[in-house]
Amino acid sequence: MKDQNEIQLALEIWNLTNKLSDLLWDRYEKEFLEIYLKEEEDKFLRTIKHATPSEDQDKTEE
Repeated sequence: MKDQNEIQLALEIWNLTNKLSDLLWDRYEKEFLEIYLKEEEDKFLRTIKHATPSEDQDKTEE
């Protein structure tokens, strides 16, 4: 069985981590969403760029 002090400490750390997460989200929600949307847009644009055939491929198909 695990040490009771270790369990209590783990629970306290878990609770404080959740509280910190909530505080950070409340303070920076707008900025976090802007960063997330920018990263998703960048991923999407890279996908489109890689899906478009290059000029070299077009020439070999003619």
